[in-house]
Amino acid sequence: MQTVIGVFLLGVVLPTFATNCPEIFKIHGMSSNFNETIAHAIHSLTLNELRKFNPEAKENNGVPVVNPRINDPTISNRVVSHAPSETIGEEFEGETMNTIDMILSQIGQSTDGLGSFWSPLERVVHKFHMKDLWQKLRSYYALIEQPANELCHCLTDTKSNGIFEAVDWVARHYKTGTPITLLNRPIPKLTDAKSWAVWKVRLLHYYQPQAMLDAIKYLKCVLE
Repeated sequence: MQTVIGVFLLGVVLPTFATNCPEIFKIHGMSSNFNETIAHAIHSLTLNELRKFNPEAKENNGVPVVNPRINDPTISNRVVSHAPSETIGEEFEGETMNTIDMILSQIGQSTDGLGSFWSPLERVVHKFHMKDLWQKLRSYYALIEQPANELCHCLTDTKSNGIFEAVDWVARHYKTGTPITLLNRPIPKLTDAKSWAVWKVRLLHYYQPQAMLDAIKYLKCVLE
């Protein structure tokens, strides 16, 4: 993977494309569906996790995520403009069990950013899949050069580049089911080994080098 990522870092920065974001995305090695790969990586991010990338991450971080209260009928905005902080207890010894406690303690409420259709098992898998992906992204985060200003300008304009819309797609579908991916393929309820085999393939799509590079470049633009 390091070899693949290294290849993309060889792109030449050409300031003449500053007003042409589609061309800038091509020049800097973004994938054709970068908005979806980035949306998947960030849709449930929290300030807690952002600070694992950069301890100086701010509350007004500009990372659009699914509204944690998406299941609250009184809430109209499906997406919030900044990844919020998350409160994890300390009754257990480690972060893993305290996170599981947080997930299971919120079942039946409207504060975990998932719709009402997710089973307890699916909620746990979703949370730890995302934490695992963020851990993988962090392992390469410091190896990637800070993106050019022109690319960051285009990537952080999430209302225009499709990232916000892709996060909203996730939010809208959370109200009707459990769309764990943006791959436009149906996904079964997670009930046994056979259904897990489908989930696993869908989840691993986002560990591909290009998908990770898309997400890392966006995060570096937001956090550095």
